[in-house]
Amino acid sequence: MTESEWFHHAKSHSTEIPYPLSDRSQCQDPFFDLFAPSVHDRQPMITGLCRCFKNFSEGDRYVYVTRLCPEAVRERLLDPNSGPWYLGVASLIVRDVADSHEQAACRFSLRRYVASPRETPYPPGLAHSTAPIAAVARDSCIVHAEFTTCGATSKEVALTPSQSTSEQWHKQYTDYHRRQKDKELRAAFCEVESIGGREALATSFRDAPVMSKADWEDKTQNVTGRLIQNATGKQLAARIAKHGCLVY
Repeated sequence: MTESEWFHHAKSHSTEIPYPLSDRSQCQDPFFDLFAPSVHDRQPMITGLCRCFKNFSEGDRYVYVTRLCPEAVRERLLDPNSGPWYLGVASLIVRDVADSHEQAACRFSLRRYVASPRETPYPPGLAHSTAPIAAVARDSCIVHAEFTTCGATSKEVALTPSQSTSEQWHKQYTDYHRRQKDKELRAAFCEVESIGGREALATSFRDAPVMSKADWEDKTQNVTGRLIQNATGKQLAARIAKHGCLVY
């Protein structure tokens, strides 16, 4: 939702991108396990691959939001001059931590974890293998590539599937694999927080709760997020849960 071009692409490719609020990069960190057979079969996970998180502790709460691009702001009928605007997506509670991506992969079996490919032995985000056997297929994900301008200044851009190449897709996975090894990343197994009988997981662009930076103590977000008070985290989680699935 943060890139205008990607927002338009996702809207016109709902088969390849059925859940546009989930992470659309190859790593899908955080991983919400939206294709699990049931709510109770889900194994949500934070791999640290995107933001290099690894100091997980049992009981930690991670609240995820996504910033809206101008086109998404207009579609939700929000005032563009009062932004930036965000949608609340999920609240995850850490329940267990695997010391490596290899260990985490052993806890999964062959099934569908993402829109494409239909079946893999473990979810995306676990980049311990030298081959991208579980990465999100190029037709369903953003590929980040680096371009050099005339002034020799490098800039990373997010490419839609129609813009990226298979070589760029593979290079991104290779970079993730190297990062996982260099940073000795871990993986946090989580549960989606349940409040009032509902999951704090909003997957619909039209229904997810609208938020602003004032909702998290007026702290400006950045790529690594912000540490907020537990009371604030509970409030954000409760707002997301109002739009989540019933847990039977």
